[in-house]
Amino acid sequence: MHTLPFPLRADEWQRIRDALRYQGRDLHHRSYAVDAVRRELLWEEMDRCLQLANRIDSLLEQSEP
Repeated sequence: MHTLPFPLRADEWQRIRDALRYQGRDLHHRSYAVDAVRRELLWEEMDRCLQLANRIDSLLEQSEP
C-alpha cells in the first residue's frame, strides 16, 4: 500500500482534488473575459490545477487496498 505524503484521509484528498478541478474550470471560464496575454496566464494556472488534481487522483488509486 502506497502512503500519501501528508496525513490526510482519502475523503480529504478527494475534496482537495475536486476543489482543484473546480478552480481549473473557473479559471477557464474567466479566461474568456480577458485579453490574450492574461488568458494565457489563466490557462497555464488552469493546467497546473488540473495536473495536480490528476496527481492526487493517482495517489488515491495507489493507496487503495
